[in-house]
Amino acid sequence: MAKTSAPLSLETGMLAFARSLQITEGLFYATRKADSAVATPIEILEKGVRGQSSEDKAKNPGLSNPQSVEYAIVPQGHDGVRLTFAIRFMPFSRAPHACNNTDVGSAYERLAAAYREAGGYKVLAGLFLWNIANARFAWRNRFQSDAMSVSITTSGGTSLTFDPFKLSLTEPASATELSSALIGGNAADLEKVIDGIAFGLANEDHEAYTVNVSWDAEMEAGQEVFPSQEYVREEKAIANLSRVFAKLPTKWGGRSLMQASMHSQKIGAALRCIDIWHGDADETKPIPVNPYGGVQETGAVLRNAKTKRSFYDLRKNGTTLIDGVESAATANEISGDAHFVMANLIRGGVFGSSSKKAEAKG
Repeated sequence: MAKTSAPLSLETGMLAFARSLQITEGLFYATRKADSAVATPIEILEKGVRGQSSEDKAKNPGLSNPQSVEYAIVPQGHDGVRLTFAIRFMPFSRAPHACNNTDVGSAYERLAAAYREAGGYKVLAGLFLWNIANARFAWRNRFQSDAMSVSITTSGGTSLTFDPFKLSLTEPASATELSSALIGGNAADLEKVIDGIAFGLANEDHEAYTVNVSWDAEMEAGQEVFPSQEYVREEKAIANLSRVFAKLPTKWGGRSLMQASMHSQKIGAALRCIDIWHGDADETKPIPVNPYGGVQETGAVLRNAKTKRSFYDLRKNGTTLIDGVESAATANEISGDAHFVMANLIRGGVFGSSSKKAEAKG
């Protein structure tokens, strides 16, 4: 496609994209290897513990520090844990959800159309599948077992099962490496799933592609499980609990209980850990896609004002960005900057600009 003659802008005062990955809350179950039909909800329980004050400048250093905490364990009579959730991949990055400038909105549509034509969505689909197959979404629980698998079934009827330990958490897996990690399904099915995710992200008919995920790990009865931890503000503290886990109400065995869960946001953070284009020499692994490249574990901000590589810095050069994607004959010719910008649109959010120049366009 010919390069743009008139400058294109991706900035305006009001701009928002809807999330393209809609993820359910994850649910934890206890399982039994000898009987695959067993799936018992793991219950959130409460206990009192007497530890010692260990923080710097504690009020009572070294003395008892009684506290109540919530916890979750594999119940007796079980020897495994299952975490289940579903993902709907949808094409909401193809156009803004809200935009107060038609020219800017059209520029984003043009960028997405060119990205689709060059095969960019398939690149992101492979990265998302990598983070499903490697069980990154289990977070701390992934290191609680020496034997596990990830099984998926799709809305297209395809089923795959992966051995997460055959995949790296730091080096993105190629289609060949993903295929080598399969313990159920084949390379042809794998290609169908990657194409299906790409279709869900890029199709023009607003069709969703659904992937149901089940992580199964061998664990001992009594072994601790780690659901999402709730952030509880002091004014809303529950019964003076110092640790509160995510949980959802359910009924089991004729009684009501609170089942351990994983926040959809935490699962989403794992799946979008695909920013391999940040360019920071000190950070060798992928980080979650977000406009400024923030890393919660270290407090680092990799795409800061100094690097000029934030989402907002990159989109200032709208013409260059769009021309680059439109001139790409294959996905290999798409720049990392373009992949990063599109991954942010898939992530979704409010991207309006507060600059006077952008506001004037609105």
